Amino acid sequence: MFKLIVTDLDGTLLRGDKTISDYTVKVLQKMKQRGVIVAFATARGENACKRFTSLVKPDALISSGGALVKYGQEEVARITMAQDVSNELLKTLIEYKGVGRISADTESGHFVNRPVDESDPGWADYLPAQYVDFKKGISFDSYKIQAEIFEDGLEKKIADKFPSVDVIGFAGEKWVRFADKAANKLEGIKSLAAHLNIDMKDVVAFGDDYNDIEMLGSCGTGIAVANAIDEVKAAADEICDTNDNDGVAKWLEENILSKE
Repeated sequence: MFKLIVTDLDGTLLRGDKTISDYTVKVLQKMKQRGVIVAFATARGENACKRFTSLVKPDALISSGGALVKYGQEEVARITMAQDVSNELLKTLIEYKGVGRISADTESGHFVNRPVDESDPGWADYLPAQYVDFKKGISFDSYKIQAEIFEDGLEKKIADKFPSVDVIGFAGEKWVRFADKAANKLEGIKSLAAHLNIDMKDVVAFGDDYNDIEMLGSCGTGIAVANAIDEVKAAADEICDTNDNDGVAKWLEENILSKE
């Protein structure tokens, strides 16, 4: 019935402690053994997914919120912000007092405007994080630029200065993502599906946050985990159990594996 499974990571496949249960790994492996393509679609950069891709070994990875799409080691799509746009955006962000930490996700690494505490578990998946002075700019195109925004509405005010750039926030966080308008999870899924000659009606997607709304509403079946924000639940066709209760794996087992 389904040829491609696409799941978000944080808040969806990952438990609250940023782990994937053995049960979930086994279910995803069973899906792969049955010839179903398994893909992650995440706001994380490719390097920040390694702990999970090494465990599950998904067939495809849609990273940086859709800016980079890979099927195995084959690059399917890459959508970046040009170096001049990235640098102008970085300089603009620095100007505002309502902006805290800033990071730039590029093909040459993860750059930050403040040194990070590498012993902090929250940064473990994002190391190495290279400190640079963004006033001097970076010499790479960016998949995405993220910033802590503490002033209401400031992210839109900044994004309005850059016609080619889109901005999206994350529920319960001050971090927002700036990226090319064509770089989103839905477009990433469309690119992957076209590459594999899979119709979008044969895709099932799972998510929990604002950047999952489009993909859940446009794939054949969109599933929101029970801990998802209300806007995601409204866009979904169904709701499964929470991320901490292995909602994605339970739904796959109950609706696909048990029916074969």
